[in-house]
Amino acid sequence: MRSPRTTTRGVRLVSLAMIGLAGCGEPAVDLDIPAREASGDVLDTSDLLGDDIAVRLEEFEVSTGLDAVALTYESDQASRGEASRAGQLLIERWGADLALVAVARPGDFASTVVDREDPEDRRRYFGVEPADPFAVSGDLRERVVEGIVPPIAAENRWGDVFQTAVEELQQGLLADRKSGAS
Repeated sequence: MRSPRTTTRGVRLVSLAMIGLAGCGEPAVDLDIPAREASGDVLDTSDLLGDDIAVRLEEFEVSTGLDAVALTYESDQASRGEASRAGQLLIERWGADLALVAVARPGDFASTVVDREDPEDRRRYFGVEPADPFAVSGDLRERVVEGIVPPIAAENRWGDVFQTAVEELQQGLLADRKSGAS
């Protein structure tokens, strides 16, 4: 059996480690988010999406009951984590249930493999961020983000990326509900 002194020391070490990790947190999202009323359901700071995405998001909400919003922006710190944090921030600020987010380093939304000496140097990410992780299954999110979207994004067809993601999410959610009700 451990002595109380050893246990106390262990608790202190764990507490100090947690404080240290909290200080090494992720950087703040590199984005100013206006009030939702000014933007509707779409904040397209990179000017990649057409007006039809707002209509598609409204249809999505009617059929699934989930309020979805879309975001595109450029950031020097573009990464999968940045996309996730931006999606969660947008959800928090706009009171939405689901955010579809595309983030890229400046110029990388339009870049192609032949534009670069090192094609792996492109940094652009698309993510699906739910407010409630159980609202959209991880399998469905992964299928959309890692399977369906990449070939479309590779062609820089960002409007199609969002349209296809909304369609796939809608079909997947409705199928999940139907199978759950059976």
